[in-house]
Amino acid sequence: DSSSATYNTTSDGRLKENIEPINDGLEKLMAMKPVTFTWKSDPDKKTQQGFIAQDMQDISPESVNILDGKDMLGMDYGRITPILVAALQNALKRIQELEEKK
Repeated sequence: DSSSATYNTTSDGRLKENIEPINDGLEKLMAMKPVTFTWKSDPDKKTQQGFIAQDMQDISPESVNILDGKDMLGMDYGRITPILVAALQNALKRIQELEEKK
């Protein structure tokens, strides 16, 4: 495994400003390209699941970072969670609206 980490991020609303809802979560979700892959450095070629950081730069730039000041890109997967929640909420709201039309 090339990298794995756990992040604990401060999220207290008293520290935030310019708070806006995510209105394009569904569009961002549909633009994401989840993949399976193997690490070149893994001699046993264990299959992993994830994203290609370069593909995610336009969709969720805050989730992509440069590793160790080099050209290598990494991802903070936790930062895509709000997009996923917003997309799911949007989809569930749409399903409810469609069911109410019946």
